[in-house]
Amino acid sequence: MAYAEEALKDFGVAKPQVLGRTKEIDRLIKSLFPNSLRRKPLSLIAIGGYGRKTLCPYSDLDLLFLHEELDEKILTQTVESIIYPLWDRNFDVGYRVLTLEEVFHDAREDLPFLTALLSMRLVAGSKKLYQKFVSLFEKQLISGRRKEIFLALREAREKRLKVYQEDSFLLEPNIKEGLGGLRDYHFLLWTARVLFGLNDLREMERAGLISHAERLILKNSVNFLLCVREELHLLAKRKEDRLYFEYQPLIALKMGFGTRAETAIEKFMTCVYRAMKNINEAAEALFDHVEITLGLSSKEREILHEGFEILSGRIHLTYRERALIDPSYLLHLFLLQAETGLKLHNLTRIFLKENFPSNRLVSFEGKIFTKMLTKPHAALALRSMRDTGVLLDILPEFKRVLGLTQFDVYHIHPLDEHLILTVQELANLKREEPTFWKHVENEEVLFLAGLLHDITKGQGRGHAVTGAKVARDIAKRLGFTEEEAENVARLVEQHLLMVETAFRRDLTEEKVVMDFAMKVGNLPHLNRLYLLTVADSRATGPSAWNSWKASLLQELYLKAEKLFLEGVFSEKRTIPILVEREEILREKFGALVEVLPPCFLLHADIEKLIRGASLLKSYQEAQRELLLDIEEKKGLYQVVVITKDKPGLFANLAGVFTLFHLNIHSARVFTLTDGTVFDIFEVTSPYGEVYWDEFEKTLKLVLAGQKDLDKELNRLKPLVCQLKKPPKAPEIYVNVNNEHSDFFTIIEVFATDRLGLLYRLAKALSKWPVNIERAFIANREDLLTDVFYVRTPEGEKLGEEEIKSLKEYLQNTLNKIFSDKAFSCEQNINQHKEVVV
Repeated sequence: MAYAEEALKDFGVAKPQVLGRTKEIDRLIKSLFPNSLRRKPLSLIAIGGYGRKTLCPYSDLDLLFLHEELDEKILTQTVESIIYPLWDRNFDVGYRVLTLEEVFHDAREDLPFLTALLSMRLVAGSKKLYQKFVSLFEKQLISGRRKEIFLALREAREKRLKVYQEDSFLLEPNIKEGLGGLRDYHFLLWTARVLFGLNDLREMERAGLISHAERLILKNSVNFLLCVREELHLLAKRKEDRLYFEYQPLIALKMGFGTRAETAIEKFMTCVYRAMKNINEAAEALFDHVEITLGLSSKEREILHEGFEILSGRIHLTYRERALIDPSYLLHLFLLQAETGLKLHNLTRIFLKENFPSNRLVSFEGKIFTKMLTKPHAALALRSMRDTGVLLDILPEFKRVLGLTQFDVYHIHPLDEHLILTVQELANLKREEPTFWKHVENEEVLFLAGLLHDITKGQGRGHAVTGAKVARDIAKRLGFTEEEAENVARLVEQHLLMVETAFRRDLTEEKVVMDFAMKVGNLPHLNRLYLLTVADSRATGPSAWNSWKASLLQELYLKAEKLFLEGVFSEKRTIPILVEREEILREKFGALVEVLPPCFLLHADIEKLIRGASLLKSYQEAQRELLLDIEEKKGLYQVVVITKDKPGLFANLAGVFTLFHLNIHSARVFTLTDGTVFDIFEVTSPYGEVYWDEFEKTLKLVLAGQKDLDKELNRLKPLVCQLKKPPKAPEIYVNVNNEHSDFFTIIEVFATDRLGLLYRLAKALSKWPVNIERAFIANREDLLTDVFYVRTPEGEKLGEEEIKSLKEYLQNTLNKIFSDKAFSCEQNINQHKEVVV
């Protein structure tokens, strides 16, 4: 069933009252017409909408007073006797008082006046003069000028649509002047009248310009729009043709589209767009036929491909009978259209609308269709398939979305058009981004997902999930492999993921991007998902796409791409491991897993992660300020510190370890997403036993600000076993950069180890100020390796000038530390000997 025929099912509305209203006004005007002038050469003629008998409540009354040299005084009295009473009744009357010569002169110079005359009819006065006017009309105004008038009509239509086809008018369409509005119907009638002398739809049907089904479709579509226009006038209490948001719910409810406003609006606007689509399609088809008839298109006949030819600049089927039995032949017609960008010939279009049989495609034929989607003009071919009914036969699932609309400011197109525009935007991206497009694997998967991504929209919430199931079945039906069908389904299911992440989440948060990358899974899928997201947004409308949103999507893409190319997900097994561990922890600890960044889940095996999560759960449930857990194995202590983050925390922890003469061999510092710090230190004690109770007590005092750590450390003397012979010159290296992480500024420090060095380095960082959100400390032999992941207190990476200053600051700090006599190992050795003596 063709697109337009399907739309008819929803036009179950009463006929417009325009004819009855016209008859009432006819009776009124006849009663006002002076009896004394009934035999005089004066005809009162209705023109324009009044002539067509399509008057809405506040429509203009367009009148022509046609006369043959009547006395001016009599004319004036007659006009006043009719116009003034109409004005008194608040009618908006436009009129002209002209002789035959004046009418013909004005109509030649004024196209709107000429078109108004095309629907003229006598209301009162001289029939003889009116018949004379009619008999001369064709000769004086039409003959010899048909091509000229058509070109003028076409130009006028193009100018009008430049105004009324803007995006805002799609959300709030102008049902008279918009694309497919009542004015397009008038243009269709005017063209048929001027070019072929046909006065109405029945005559057009008899002449073969339209089919019987098309006539019924047009009649119902026009009547529906007239009903809408009547209600619009009554609500606005004036002549109003634009369907503003404020009127839509009221008219939808009044016309019986439901009792729930939102549902009623969607159904109502779906019918509005379908009706306008029907009228536009008929107008375009007629104009196309006229261009061929008038020779405005090339007359050359050219063989395009075996079984196809270019006729008058349009694609034409050579073997119609073959099209009825061979779907692959028919699909090649649209494949050629998608490649060339040529319209279908009108004869081919009519044949397909009336004769296309119902066929289910085999996989080979399905692949012709999916190949077509990747061609430059696929959108044109899809519209031809939709308008002839072929698309509904290949994709019956499309039937429900024809003309389906949403009541919001983002989606400015009916759903079927939005899906086709998404395919068009993908083709645009393919042309605009050839370098990027080289990395797209299997573009047919991407284009099919673009066509199907909203296929179940309007069936309740979760259309991405339900749509994925439908898309998977369609992909298999069209001949895709299991893997390809799964990739199509994943794109449909995740087509909102990038938008929801980029526009609603903080992209400076590492967990946000890593969680996104985990859901995406791999780089090829990321590439396709990014292009689908951009195309979908651009096809939605200007409110859904701008430079700011484009930059956010690009930022998310680049950060996720980096994770796949050189980050934690560069190893193929990383994501499966993360997913597995997250599922295990979620099963045991529920929502607790939400605060754990992916780097935490990768730092140890699952047994240690379970132990760590248990400690974190205990900390939360007990609502403690500090949780300290110590596990000893062969003289190596693993110390877990859990507390809330605060400025200088890491420096204080390092200082307390130093105060107790504990050697820090490694440290891993994690700041969880809720601001909790989970730090893991591996330390050894040079003197064996450690008084952990005293350690915890001291740590609490330091964290509470009740103990001066600097003062205590200044009095600290190294143990004999900690004394080491210093090298001739200390090794110092500092690097600060933004290149290795999209979320943090990374500080790398390599230095000769000294007692208290880590504390003093961390203390120096806390004064900058930066927040240490992650740290990896390794102490091997005499060399200390510190890597700090830091951000500003506002959560940003450091700027280039700040990086330069920080690097210089740390370098100077370390030089000062190693040159400080109080920090000199030789000095400490002497001091220690004095203490021993």
